[in-house]
Amino acid sequence: MKKKILIGIVIILVIIGGIEIAVTLQDGSKTNPSKSQTTETAKEGYIFTDGEKKAILGEEFNKEAFGKEESYSEIASCAFEGLDRTYAYLNYEITTFPDGEKERIYTIYFLNENVQTREGVKITDTLEKMKEVYGNETGKQGNQYVYTKGKTNLEFIVEEDVITSIQYTYTAEN
Repeated sequence: MKKKILIGIVIILVIIGGIEIAVTLQDGSKTNPSKSQTTETAKEGYIFTDGEKKAILGEEFNKEAFGKEESYSEIASCAFEGLDRTYAYLNYEITTFPDGEKERIYTIYFLNENVQTREGVKITDTLEKMKEVYGNETGKQGNQYVYTKGKTNLEFIVEEDVITSIQYTYTAEN
């Protein structure tokens, strides 16, 4: 009798497990969010967010998602064929490069301490906080600290142990 009950429990667990697997395969939203975010970041490099707005360096720039810029400028590109465009918003600037008919994100430069990296570091934070969050830099020249992930660099300028500048840069070479 105990053997039949045990076999019945095993069968029920297998059925429940099979149903869960089927639901997970049909519904992509049943993934582990932290694993999904880690995969996204590792694959794409550093990602910039501002509330609901998201910018992935090297990807096509969605102007509508960021709204009306405070100012706009363009200049002949030194590295690409066409025009580099800079869209200045209240707290940061986004520079794009031409790729055929598309504009791809090249740099994001922070203008003040009112915006932070996705990991929570902003201008006016300390060198110590930057190192706690990002660890040891992958490159350093003078007072510039560079962290590389995927095809992106996250660059900090630090003066007297305080962050004074933050910039994301797309590096197609990586």
